[in-house]
Amino acid sequence: MTIPKKFARCVALAGSLAAVTSCREVAPAFGPNIPLARQNAEEFFYSVGSRFTNIQRPQRVIRARAQFGHYALTPSGVYNDTSVWLATGLDSSRLFGDDGIFAVDRYIVTAKLSNTPPDALTESREIVRLRRLKESEYEWFTNVEVALGRIAAKNITDVLAAALSAGEGKTSAAIRANYTTSFPRTAAALGRLFTIDTLRVTPDNDGATTYDIAVKLTPDVLKATMPHYAAYIDKYISKGKYRITLTDKSGVKWFDARASNYYMHFKVRSKDGHFAPLEGAVRPMPESLTIHVDLSMKIMIFTVGWTDMTGEFDIINTPHERGWSMRFAKEPEWHLPPTVGYLLKSPLRRPFQEPGIPVRVSIRDNPGAQTILNRRLSLVVQESGILRFLNRLSGTAVGDFLGPSEREANRFNADAFRALRIDVATLLQ
Repeated sequence: MTIPKKFARCVALAGSLAAVTSCREVAPAFGPNIPLARQNAEEFFYSVGSRFTNIQRPQRVIRARAQFGHYALTPSGVYNDTSVWLATGLDSSRLFGDDGIFAVDRYIVTAKLSNTPPDALTESREIVRLRRLKESEYEWFTNVEVALGRIAAKNITDVLAAALSAGEGKTSAAIRANYTTSFPRTAAALGRLFTIDTLRVTPDNDGATTYDIAVKLTPDVLKATMPHYAAYIDKYISKGKYRITLTDKSGVKWFDARASNYYMHFKVRSKDGHFAPLEGAVRPMPESLTIHVDLSMKIMIFTVGWTDMTGEFDIINTPHERGWSMRFAKEPEWHLPPTVGYLLKSPLRRPFQEPGIPVRVSIRDNPGAQTILNRRLSLVVQESGILRFLNRLSGTAVGDFLGPSEREANRFNADAFRALRIDVATLLQ
């Protein structure tokens, strides 16, 4: 059970922007020199921000998105819906796709199947495949690609390293003053929903610095201009809780994020712009870690969620690609209402059986072509009474988001990226 993926991405993205672009020292890291840094940052923020700007979708795409959200856990409800799918594969899989590109003042989405990656700034492509494996068992696969301009994948990690390094050895007050003066437009745009409530910077004897950051969501401020988005946050996020941690094979934590009651809390440690373990001696981050995810949400009168969903977390670090590859192959401990306790829970184990749930997010550059942000996900579900119950809840959350709430969420993010583009360009003059 999760909140709609677009809303989750909006919250995570906006929170990440506040951290990554916190200091004036970050801007030059967008490229090997100032002219290229300016170009890369301009293309990057323009391309990503355009995807949230005045989105125009035809009715077929609108219906497909609604049906995918409504039947995510009960795919039989959409498998034979000919108004949704664009093609049928040789294995009887159902295929849907769309392309998008920014034109003048709007992001135009078209229902279309394509196998080629985006090749123009602001262009994006998405493929959704639904395959029936056997009676009541289906496999979802999604692949999303977004063109980011000509920024190298290495530059993206350089920006993060510069953000970490810029705060090392500084006081909390100095860091706050730096980002408010360096990114005034971004601070104002994000400040409608996010306030940095706590910022603790703790240096240690190893020369490392621990960042302890609490970001408060303020929908009461946001509702003046985006009432539907603010109401959605009040309805779902105020009662939700999550925690995400990364640990190595010895159990040492490298990253800790949690949220509840309007607060998102992040804790990381770094030295010279490189991640360090939250405790113990400074050492390089291993390429293979374990991710732990706990989540709880209240939808209508029901509280649902899980604890200890663990998975493999591998860092992608090649000359032309940066990102993360995850695989969840261990069933978590489920927390479900007593009213569904009598239902058979074995279908909940199916997604975690071989090959598990693979998730891959990366940025891949190709000299002479567009750099691509890529997200891939595969999920097998086995329909059952308990899945139908959970699907009704998730469908409610998705349905509440689609429409005015999503339009306002998109506008919020478009405003943030536009502000970032201007602020970074100003710093690189």
